[in-house]
Amino acid sequence: MDYLTVREVAELKGCSEQYIKKIVKDGKMEAVTEQNEKNRPKYLIPVSALPEPLQMKYYGKLTSEAQLCLPKVQETEQPPVKRTKAAVKKEFGEFNAEEREMITFWTDLLREWQIRRMEYDNCAEGDMVFIAETKRLRRAYLAEHNISLSRDILYRKYRAYKDNNLQGLTENRGGWNKGQTSIPQPVIECFNALYLSGARLPVADCYRETKSFVYDNYPEYLPFMASERTFRRLTDKIYPAVVKFFRYGEKACIDECLPYIERLYDDIEANDVWVADNHTFDFITRTDSGEKTHRLYVTGIMDAKTGMLVGWNITETPNSHSTVLALRHAIQRCGIPKILYVDNGREFLTWDIGGKGHRTRKKQADVEHPPTILDLLGIKMRNAIPQNGRAKPIERMFLTLKNTISRLVETFTGGNIIERPESLKYQLKHGYVPYDWQIREQLDILFDGQYNASPYGGYERQFKGMSRAEAWCKSIQRRTLRMCDESTLNLLLMRHTGYQKVRENGVYITISGEKLWYNCGEENWKWVDREVYVRYDPAELEYVRIYDKEDTYIGSWKMDLSVFVDYITINKDDIAARQRLIARQIRAVKECGAELTGGLKIDALALAVAEAQRNIGKVKFAPPASIEPVIVNEEPAALLKASGSDIVEIDLEAMARKAARNRNITFDFDKE
Repeated sequence: MDYLTVREVAELKGCSEQYIKKIVKDGKMEAVTEQNEKNRPKYLIPVSALPEPLQMKYYGKLTSEAQLCLPKVQETEQPPVKRTKAAVKKEFGEFNAEEREMITFWTDLLREWQIRRMEYDNCAEGDMVFIAETKRLRRAYLAEHNISLSRDILYRKYRAYKDNNLQGLTENRGGWNKGQTSIPQPVIECFNALYLSGARLPVADCYRETKSFVYDNYPEYLPFMASERTFRRLTDKIYPAVVKFFRYGEKACIDECLPYIERLYDDIEANDVWVADNHTFDFITRTDSGEKTHRLYVTGIMDAKTGMLVGWNITETPNSHSTVLALRHAIQRCGIPKILYVDNGREFLTWDIGGKGHRTRKKQADVEHPPTILDLLGIKMRNAIPQNGRAKPIERMFLTLKNTISRLVETFTGGNIIERPESLKYQLKHGYVPYDWQIREQLDILFDGQYNASPYGGYERQFKGMSRAEAWCKSIQRRTLRMCDESTLNLLLMRHTGYQKVRENGVYITISGEKLWYNCGEENWKWVDREVYVRYDPAELEYVRIYDKEDTYIGSWKMDLSVFVDYITINKDDIAARQRLIARQIRAVKECGAELTGGLKIDALALAVAEAQRNIGKVKFAPPASIEPVIVNEEPAALLKASGSDIVEIDLEAMARKAARNRNITFDFDKE
């Protein structure tokens, strides 16, 4: 915006400076007050505040002064500015609302400008008048959007308008090269490599390391290094999915940037699908003995249709036993579901509950196993995708329990250090910690009386205004409720081992790493090497149930504690009792053998000899009619001498005389 001093306005108007100062003080003319060198007020009057004739006179004076210094040229449109880069062209719909408003403003203004300037014989004079009128009439709009207006700007915008370059209409300084950069590509790649890393370096550190990299490897690019703010703008152009993947990991990218499945609940009803998972309570309790403090866990089972918490079990350690107890609690309350949807934890993927699922090893894939608890109950097991929290809606239920129940406990710890209250340290130091039994009783009441009684928060309109429990009761009316009595449920929920052969001491189960042996007493020897499997109740370990491979019930066997004796024992009765048991079983084996043989003792060798004697007469050798004899008629070969003649002659008399001489005996060969 152009400003004039009081003297310049007085000369333009043809009056005194005092008159101009007076009308400014009276508010009849707009002006800006500044301090001069002598700290006195100085008035600067904008050209747009002058009457239209004075504005035309001022711009005409400027034009005449410019023509005195420059050669006169024909009034034509200014030549286009040479560009080294192609203008970025986009469709009108690709701009945001603010940019579309700016494009509309300049389009209308340029059309009006082309019409108004034709009313004057001199286009330059018409441009000056149009600019002055626009600044006066649209002063507030131009100031609000920080728009400058001059002949150069009008010509530049008009060139962009004729080239259909809408991007050039969105900025005061052009915009034809928006999105372009003069930073060399190797420098940008180095910066991106530092920024897109798991170290999550701040932009300032990435910029500093990039300068060091350029200094060592590309010193010729140092003059092209832009400011840190420019590189910071480069990070805004990187897709958020790329930033999440390289800086925060694949899971963060999948959870926050990639599509997920929205589950539909229209085709299911209550008890069709139950979802089970474990949750760590965000508060600290004390064991019933008071020896230590810890955090309890809950194994919860939620109905997928209504979000109702159908069953749970509070435990110190989440394991397969807690899963069975939670399932027992849910079935006792709400019946038997069709599908149990669980994650891939070891407390769910066990051989006897529902099978190993994806944890099954290749060498165990074809191994035969007894029927699982879910098979006996007629429940199908489904597993969630590993490391996919969105696949389990029960996670949202646990978040609700945390915010509505866990925060009520005085020893609330929060999910992280930021949520941890300051009073927690005081509570622990002074022993204001509730016992496990107190929390168990309170949670049993809160789960039903608060969570299940709270309003249904799903998408089903039919349940609006109902509680979760009421929604479950309404939905279950459209299904047949499968129930079983207490004894049957206890039998179906028994844990089991894999197939095993009955050993000398019977069969065993493993509890907390220790083997417990069971047998049928005196007659255990009858079942040795039979292949069976064991079903047991973790809450009652005195007896177990034995089944064969055809799933036929054999009987209940009792725990045998006599098999355990100290390595070095001074109690001889323990060993003696075991020896007497062995002796009794030997007698039983003998009696069984005697019963089977009828007391007969048969000489097996005598039977074999008698049978062979009977078969001797049956063996006859009949020679064939054609016989070829084998004859040996070779002459004996003469012995060869060691040296000399080829024929060796042996003188027996000489040998005898020599032997007698050596013994001082005379031997007369003639008498012989």
